[in-house]
Amino acid sequence: MSNCRICDNKIKKIIDFGKIALVGNFLKKKRKQKKYKISLNYCVSCKHVQISEKLNPHLLFKNYLWETGISERNIHILKNFLQKLKKLGINKKSKILEIASNDGSFIKILKEKFDCFVIGVDPAKNLAKKANKKNIFTINNFFDYKLSCSIKGKYNKFDYIFARNVIAHIKEPNNIFRGIDNLLKDDGTFILEVPHLLNIFNKNQYDNIFHEHIGFHSLKSIQDLCKANNLKVFDVDKINSQGGSIRCFISKSTSTQLVSKKISVISKIEKKSNLSLNSNLNMFKNKILNHIESLHELILSLKRRKKKISVYGASGKGQALLQFSKMDNNMIDFVFDKSKLKQGLFTPGTNIEIKNPKYISRKNVDYLLILSWNIKEEIIKQEKKFLKEGGKFIIPFPQPKIIN
Repeated sequence: MSNCRICDNKIKKIIDFGKIALVGNFLKKKRKQKKYKISLNYCVSCKHVQISEKLNPHLLFKNYLWETGISERNIHILKNFLQKLKKLGINKKSKILEIASNDGSFIKILKEKFDCFVIGVDPAKNLAKKANKKNIFTINNFFDYKLSCSIKGKYNKFDYIFARNVIAHIKEPNNIFRGIDNLLKDDGTFILEVPHLLNIFNKNQYDNIFHEHIGFHSLKSIQDLCKANNLKVFDVDKINSQGGSIRCFISKSTSTQLVSKKISVISKIEKKSNLSLNSNLNMFKNKILNHIESLHELILSLKRRKKKISVYGASGKGQALLQFSKMDNNMIDFVFDKSKLKQGLFTPGTNIEIKNPKYISRKNVDYLLILSWNIKEEIIKQEKKFLKEGGKFIIPFPQPKIIN
């Protein structure tokens, strides 16, 4: 078992999920896949929650099939964020870097809104190529301290650095934070977004646990990383993204930036939750096991009644949930997803064909299990014809629920 990715102390197991296929490893045809161990753990010292299995990042991210620009809701969240950024002082003269810029959707919005200098960094060759084709300059590489030195040599320092939903994917986050400290101007701002650990525990969002997600962050764990790398959190927002996230605003530790009262509010809530208590960890483990059993039994009972069941959403969390719940192509007919990159492929570990949502109809689907539950409103609105014709949706969290 490895040590803590933040403080390098010992970690202790919360739950062992056994082995699953990599959730981003979609197949061109049905076949057996290599599966990897995965377990959830916490650090006995700093209390950071993490998986112990840290795979080669090239295996996980060099060809990535999740696109930021696919979800209308994601784009809406990004556009609303612009008002806050304007208040922060972003303007035409600003220099901006985004780490894990994906298909360049956010960079494109910033460029159009502020007409400023923007660079993206992303390790996925397919997504970096797509972004560059749209004239969104993207460096195809993994961001670390070494790359930060190369970027600094060419472009000097940056006013703003963004890392949205990426820190959880990093094996050695201190290396990333060191690179950020290296590139951020003395009066610059680093803006980070992560799914909030409190929501994962309180709302039983265990489908967030898969090999791409190495760490599960609280405000405290972000503060620990900042403290070790000459940075500090000066403001934090709760945002309705990825099932409930926190957006941290970070400056150099020497900055005179005023610290928001919201930080102490969230810190107190986290301390009161006592997530690291053995009784709370055992409760979380039991909630996971009970949910897995209830979801599996619901789908199995519908299959016994000869109902046709398909899934909406080929996201990572969806593929994790299918495998944890032991649902494969014997129980699920199809997976529907808007991503053209995934259509025509088969799901990892479960061998279910992925199709365009235009093929959803009452002829081939009775129940549609929404695995991209964080955008369920968008999906239900999109498939209102299916609902009107008598189709039913299944929402998996917080408890499996049928909507008709």
